[in-house]
Amino acid sequence: MGMDVSKATLDLHLYLQNKSLCVSNNQKGYEQIAKWLKKELKDASGLLVVMEYTGIYTYNVERFLESRSIAYVKRSALDILRSLGIKRGKSDRADAAFISRYGWMRKDELQPMKPVKDNLVTLQQLMSYRDKLVADRASYQSRIKELKGQLGSALNEKISSSSTWMMEALKQEIAEIEAEIKKVICSDESLEKNYKLMTSVTGIGFVTAVHFLVITENFTRFTEVRKMLCYCGLAPFENSSGTSIRGKSRVSHLANKKLKSLLTLAAISAIQHEPELKTKYHQKLTEGKPKMSALNIIRVKLVERIFAVIRKQEMYQLRIAA
Repeated sequence: MGMDVSKATLDLHLYLQNKSLCVSNNQKGYEQIAKWLKKELKDASGLLVVMEYTGIYTYNVERFLESRSIAYVKRSALDILRSLGIKRGKSDRADAAFISRYGWMRKDELQPMKPVKDNLVTLQQLMSYRDKLVADRASYQSRIKELKGQLGSALNEKISSSSTWMMEALKQEIAEIEAEIKKVICSDESLEKNYKLMTSVTGIGFVTAVHFLVITENFTRFTEVRKMLCYCGLAPFENSSGTSIRGKSRVSHLANKKLKSLLTLAAISAIQHEPELKTKYHQKLTEGKPKMSALNIIRVKLVERIFAVIRKQEMYQLRIAA
């Protein structure tokens, strides 16, 4: 069954039965879905519900499906869109039918999922809010810097004092949110353990480690390094066709840009503080590698180290050359 999820409604389509339904995205709508499935399928034990990643809008419906023992899987909108070929027009009902077709075509490879644990949902909310506060504070800093640079002493005192107050208030809020994030991590033994393991890797700090916990769902969503590297946009892919096109291997632009950016900062920090990675980085530059290619090697190394400490459940220890 394809399910197109929006803030207010759920559009559903049963592929083999070619039946559609639209309900509200709330408890009343979920009860309608249960009655509809009972009428159309009699037994929903073999049903697989396919839907797109739509953030918080799937939170309640995922828990409804779990309570009814109905399997479901979430896929990226881009993956579904590209699998359907050329299509004309768009509506929520048509999208639900497209998603159900996608699910039927890939039913043998789709693996049912479980709802994200509530502590990880809380962690995701807090981290997203923290990132927004940091962006707001940076915006105020940039604006006041530009005004002072252009106007100097002619800058209105009220604007200056108000901006300073806002930046201090945001700084305090960020500190409080970070404290709450740490409290959530410490409330779960597995989260706390994995957080400490990640931060034992040189270059991996608070923000990067928490983003890894959220994105990997505490290392249950991603278990292989290669898949994580692809997701972060760090894995190089071949670029060739026939005998005439022999391009350089490049990383894909389809990536989690936020995590890729954090790993870039982590790599720069690691190069500054760990001799082994510093030597490796400069060695690649000496060999003629472009600066970003050399930096990408360090980013890959950090991801490999993160997955190694999680797999072994041991703190990272820097190897000292004899």
